[in-house]
Amino acid sequence: MSKVILLICFVFLNATNLLGQCEQCKMFDDDKSDFCYTNEQFDNYCAQFGENTETFKFRGDGKIKSIPMGRVEDFDYLKTIATNKKLKISKWEFLFILEGLKVWEVEKRKFGYEYEESGLGIKIISEGDGELPKSGEKVEVHYTGYLEDGTKFDSSLDRGKTFSFPLGQKRVIAGWDEGVSKLKKGSVAWLRIPPDLGYGSRGAGGGQIPPNATLIFRIEVLK
Repeated sequence: MSKVILLICFVFLNATNLLGQCEQCKMFDDDKSDFCYTNEQFDNYCAQFGENTETFKFRGDGKIKSIPMGRVEDFDYLKTIATNKKLKISKWEFLFILEGLKVWEVEKRKFGYEYEESGLGIKIISEGDGELPKSGEKVEVHYTGYLEDGTKFDSSLDRGKTFSFPLGQKRVIAGWDEGVSKLKKGSVAWLRIPPDLGYGSRGAGGGQIPPNATLIFRIEVLK
């Protein structure tokens, strides 16, 4: 096993998330970032993330570096970052960057929504070229549901089977009926559903969804 693989395994086994608001992180030239990550175990490190950027800014030991954006689940991405000679990232910087990316995966789902009067948030990832579905029409979707802390509680993709329901007939939670009605066929979007449009004070899923939980769904309207 290579040193890079050993390093990545070490990171996954030993990383600890300690999130700060990073008000003291003033080493960057601008404040245009959507989210700033710090970790009290690394006093001199800071990373700033933007929702629609291909890179993020990292500072370690006084130097600012621009790091390509990627996913912690992508081993090839992690290997590329760890072995990039131009970036010259140490094992401790790599540990910090990995933790920052893991937290950003959760935090980025909180930005960029347009809110309806009901409190439902909708963020279009890609808009389809089909028509808006009509009330009573059978709609077929793929979806993944998360709690606000990033915990995944359900996914049609994991089962390899789409989900169908008649729109506007209260066969699903109110946030779904309202949100999907505003998505053209072929669209992919995030829905941020407040508790009163979700499962409210009762929760659901045998404890998977706690009472008064805000739910975040990634939905693809297939037909």
